[in-house]
Amino acid sequence: MFEKFISALGLKQQTEITQVINLYDAVLAHSAWKRRLFLYLEGQSTEDLQPAKICVDYLCVLGKWIHSDGKAHFGDQAEFVKLVEEHAKFHVHAASVVDAHQSGKTDLAMEILTGSFDEQSRKTVKCLTKLNAVVEAAKK
Repeated sequence: MFEKFISALGLKQQTEITQVINLYDAVLAHSAWKRRLFLYLEGQSTEDLQPAKICVDYLCVLGKWIHSDGKAHFGDQAEFVKLVEEHAKFHVHAASVVDAHQSGKTDLAMEILTGSFDEQSRKTVKCLTKLNAVVEAAKK
């Protein structure tokens, strides 16, 4: 799917985007957050997770791309605007899991992780898929 997304762009755009981000890797990295957070809640992680940093959506690779090259190439696309919104919410939900756990509310943290965080993760991936469909349609 993401290979189609990249190949639908012109050669110059394709080179620029693949040098900045691999969208498939970004999806995998965000998908891995659920496991990272689960291990953290279970006390099996030594990561120093900080809600104030996690909630910032432009620190990860996808976020950096969204707020720079992605915006330059796709900023006028409704699907891209939705991706920006859903990706930001993803980070807020991830931070809320850690915040609840650090406040001694591990049951609440687990509820957020398996509920709203999981749903937000799916929404973010769905937005990437829809953006890909826009690119595919423009190619025809």
